[in-house]
Amino acid sequence: MEDCITCNYNKDPSSVPGGRIKEYEYWILEHINEPIPVKGWLVLKTKRHTEGIDGFNINESQELSEILFNLPKIQKQIFDTEQIYICCFTELVNHIHFHLIPRGKNEIRKGTQIVDLMSDVKKNKTLAIDPNLILDSIQELKKRL
Repeated sequence: MEDCITCNYNKDPSSVPGGRIKEYEYWILEHINEPIPVKGWLVLKTKRHTEGIDGFNINESQELSEILFNLPKIQKQIFDTEQIYICCFTELVNHIHFHLIPRGKNEIRKGTQIVDLMSDVKKNKTLAIDPNLILDSIQELKKRL
């Protein structure tokens, strides 16, 4: 779809910090784009335009389960986190995607409060993470995956 922001990002992996982390057969993994609220906030999205969980085909579903078996464990180690949250909201961006959000060991916000960091950063209530500070971690993630 021409007007889908995720489809457009899929065409240009250089538009996100560190580029594409991993391209699976049916999925693409990238770090969230700027402004970056949390180091290690990853976005996992389908290659093809799919607007909801009910739109997955069997191959996408099976590969998703394999990705989610390994990725959060590796993400937790690399970004030294207490917890990895996985959420999916498709109202603003209709292309199905999952946010894998690390919660640091010293982070006082928990649960849905972590998601609020995105709007806080966009409203300049909280400082964004410098994209240059995540590049080494992204390279390590690429190696491990």
